[in-house]
Amino acid sequence: MMKVREAFEKIEKRFIEAGVDSPAFEVSVLMEDLLGLPKMPEVSAAEKMLDEEQEKLIFAAAKKRESGYPLQYIIGNWEFFGRKFFVGKGVLIPRPETELLCELVLRYYSRSMPPKVIDLCSGTGCIAITIAKELPGSEVTAVELYEKAFEHLERNNALHGNCVSTINGDALVPFGKFDCIVSNPPYITGNEMKELQTEVTFEPETALYGGEDGLYFYREISKNWFEHLNDGGMIAFEIGDTQGEEVVSILTGNGYKNAAVMKDYEGRDRVVTAVKM
Repeated sequence: MMKVREAFEKIEKRFIEAGVDSPAFEVSVLMEDLLGLPKMPEVSAAEKMLDEEQEKLIFAAAKKRESGYPLQYIIGNWEFFGRKFFVGKGVLIPRPETELLCELVLRYYSRSMPPKVIDLCSGTGCIAITIAKELPGSEVTAVELYEKAFEHLERNNALHGNCVSTINGDALVPFGKFDCIVSNPPYITGNEMKELQTEVTFEPETALYGGEDGLYFYREISKNWFEHLNDGGMIAFEIGDTQGEEVVSILTGNGYKNAAVMKDYEGRDRVVTAVKM
């Protein structure tokens, strides 16, 4: 057996050698989530002895992470907009930059009647659930096609009080009428798919690949859902950081007005919004 401090230092060194980003942070996350230990460094925790099962568990997890397997999949959850969401193989991991998409929807509807919102290509449901929680009284529907992702959507919805309606269906087949359409669709191009970071290759291709030019879902959603967006309603997409002008052009070409590109907190193009008039 070894002390927490010794295990921490040993795993951190292995993570550095494996090229893991933020190695100390990631060891802390593993120890907190898998062993229930407080985040390092804390003298009292650091000098505690790991028992045999704890040692086996943390080093098995570390070995997985060294291979490039995502930290989020190992611990089985990740935070988005201050809430926990279950994640695992078969569903896209929530990213902090996607919070901007939610923030823009919340800002647009902050002084209006609670909107009727649809989240297309919902994945974990992090966008839909966040909007439902942050806009009390809103009616939010989350659409996800793929079975594994839909299982995570259902599980997260239950975790957060079944606050959204979930549909296991095709995001490109429209129905109903909505005040807001929101989506973080697959937008990675064919060339980019060949150059993905190791961690990203473990995520489902169906949540990443947006056609050879990365714009397939923007075209189809913009065209198919136009008649299902109420007048005055907003459509909002997350985009790749080089796709802003093209997505604006797609939206404008399909009849939407006031299309605009918003930058994330790192100064990269990240969201495109437009309205139907």
